[in-house]
Amino acid sequence: MWDGTGGRYDPSTLRGLVETERGRADRAAAVALRHEGLLGTAIASMRPFHLRMSELHRATERKHRAAADLHAGYLDAVGRWADRAEEPAGVPPAFMAAVAESSGLRSLVVTLFGTTESDAAVVVSDPLAARVHDLEDVLGEGPSRGRPLIPGVCEEYELVRRWPQFGSAAREFGVRAVVSAPLGLATAMLGTLTAYRTEPEPDAEVARSVGAVAEALTDTALNPAVRLDGADGLPVHPLFGDVDLRAVTHRAVGVVMATHGCSVSDALALIRGHAFARDESVTELALAIVTRGYRLT
Repeated sequence: MWDGTGGRYDPSTLRGLVETERGRADRAAAVALRHEGLLGTAIASMRPFHLRMSELHRATERKHRAAADLHAGYLDAVGRWADRAEEPAGVPPAFMAAVAESSGLRSLVVTLFGTTESDAAVVVSDPLAARVHDLEDVLGEGPSRGRPLIPGVCEEYELVRRWPQFGSAAREFGVRAVVSAPLGLATAMLGTLTAYRTEPEPDAEVARSVGAVAEALTDTALNPAVRLDGADGLPVHPLFGDVDLRAVTHRAVGVVMATHGCSVSDALALIRGHAFARDESVTELALAIVTRGYRLT
């Protein structure tokens, strides 16, 4: 663990993860290479098999190399931060900020789904991602909510058509398109990874990059087979060092439910509506409800 800084991996543990992912990539590449070599000598009936096996292992290689590169980029960012001896001690760089920088995807948001609509945990890469995602929270619509985009790119021409309120509001922050990918498995989706884009028509490479990052996070941070829960119940991975659990919002929902005698979804809708009317974030209004006794009228 980082000593008192909110991060969750020490450098040696992170290096071990990078080495493990690179080892898996190398083994997959070796298997793919063997099948590629057999393509030239195999009988005709066996060639489709060797081609398919080569493709599968090359895809596995790419997945593990992407995971290794993602975590190596974060390790490098932490190393640069630690080397700045002239700066006062503080928190290390945020994991998603390093991911956004190394991938070239800029503004990213990870949204993890809970058991109810108000239970989502959120990790953002930068202030723009935080502000635009807050629009989704206030308006109750947007690319991070529910199932991911199919296809994963929503270009400018359909942004407002798909999400009328969010699309119009996001444009005021310079967001003209979004790209998203699912986190988790097709049968057990855990959340979404969304990139807010300033160009109106993101190219195919952007979509591939978002998909690769989503796969890497699924296989490492969100993989129940390899993760270890910390004392706070969160997986021990640097992604969760900056997670926003929306605890204040949950408390505010409880207050509104008790005051108005309504359901969770109705209480959340009331909070969103008032936040929108007051030009505040949901979190800001929730703090006013919980700490200052603000009442929704």
